[in-house]
Amino acid sequence: MFIPLVDSLRCIAGHEETWLVASIERSDERDIRRGFLGCPICFAEYPIRDGIAYFGVDPAEPAIAAMPARVDEEDAVRLAAALDLTDPRMVAVLFGPWGAYAPIMRGFSPAHLLLVNPPASIASGDGVSIVRTNSVAPLARGSVDGVALDSGASPQMLESLAGSLRAGGRLAGPIALPLPEAAAELARDDRIWVAEQSEAGGATSPLISLRRAR
Repeated sequence: MFIPLVDSLRCIAGHEETWLVASIERSDERDIRRGFLGCPICFAEYPIRDGIAYFGVDPAEPAIAAMPARVDEEDAVRLAAALDLTDPRMVAVLFGPWGAYAPIMRGFSPAHLLLVNPPASIASGDGVSIVRTNSVAPLARGSVDGVALDSGASPQMLESLAGSLRAGGRLAGPIALPLPEAAAELARDDRIWVAEQSEAGGATSPLISLRRAR
């Protein structure tokens, strides 16, 4: 877990938002490898093991998300372009199977990637952070720059993921998944749509192309 990302994490207990306090037992440069996150309001504690933060999930439980049938560089480039991940200060959230693209994306995108419930084979570190949760995404509202959604998420998870996106941030999701209410569609192909989180009455970015490279 990348230490600066702790500021964007929140308790999942359902009370008002508050910062979490990190207790670090072992770290590797700026990544927490072992420790826990504590809530100063309800005193809940969330363990960090092997760089992964567990929110209401037993670290011994197996990951649910399966690896996509195909994970290649072309799709990783398209996802990074759809989310406009061009700045090292950016943070993007990849939910479920989308997390499988993170190792490839880190090869050409400077943005930090926060994976929520990725496949078990994906490791934390080198610009990739991981949280596992059974209920909602443990993120502050308006705290990230891009979000990739998956149709396997519950309505509560989808709401919390979309709510973590700042105004003007990019969303991507499979075409079978309806757009969140606060999102304005930018583009669509036969597999995914891309949208922008818009403020009431706000303008959106120009349309972008999702044509495949030849």
